Amino acid sequence: MQRLLVSLCVLLLPTVAAAQINTLPSAPHLLVKGRAEARVVPDRFTIHLNVDVTDMSPNIAREKVEAHMWQLFKALDANGALKGQTHASSLSIQPQTDYEDGKSVFKGTDVSRSIDARFDGLDKLRAFIAAVPADKEVQIGSVETDRSDIDAIKLRLRQAAIENSKQAAEKIAAAYGMKIIGIYAVSEVAPDFAYGIQAGSWGNGNVINVTGTRDVPAPPPPAAAMPGKVLPPELRAGTQTVQRDIYAIYLIAPK
Repeated sequence: MQRLLVSLCVLLLPTVAAAQINTLPSAPHLLVKGRAEARVVPDRFTIHLNVDVTDMSPNIAREKVEAHMWQLFKALDANGALKGQTHASSLSIQPQTDYEDGKSVFKGTDVSRSIDARFDGLDKLRAFIAAVPADKEVQIGSVETDRSDIDAIKLRLRQAAIENSKQAAEKIAAAYGMKIIGIYAVSEVAPDFAYGIQAGSWGNGNVINVTGTRDVPAPPPPAAAMPGKVLPPELRAGTQTVQRDIYAIYLIAPK
């Protein structure tokens, strides 16, 4: 009885198993990509801020930075930043220089600190941004969106991508009078074969759009900002696409 080698290669598996996906079996086989994706409404909003002050007096620069930080922490608490998910860097102090007439000229001492804070509502984020002081020494670096249940969403999409690859393989095999008799290798990383099939040439595959993912609606914008208009949640907060790919080598034989 012929023994079939089945190796499952997913993230964090040993290097030997991971290398299997880049080899091809001598038996008849199919190379199939499965993909699943979902569009979700974010329910977590992370803002990155930086406070930077340069002054000839290091102590004055430090005092200004700490004063700005105190105002920001106060505004974060007042507007519902998630407890335990606000992170502040330690104080950074370094000389600030510039070049004038080919010479390095001391401009003062640069003192800075940064803050990353997370909110569970778009209205809370907006209220905090409105409370940020209008000062060139306080800058909003960026705002990132995410989902509180992103790990569960990815797990669901991974399973859907696996089913997608199975269905595609069965249909292709049947079209050629073949059947699936086993699996040689599976990976979430695109294979790179010596005869030219590489990660960038796999395309999108047969995409499954996974529906039913719990959408957490974002609150409406302030009435003054959008008078007389009520936008759907995905337009108020935007959406993000989450996807998972599966690359599989199936062993086949005549029916």
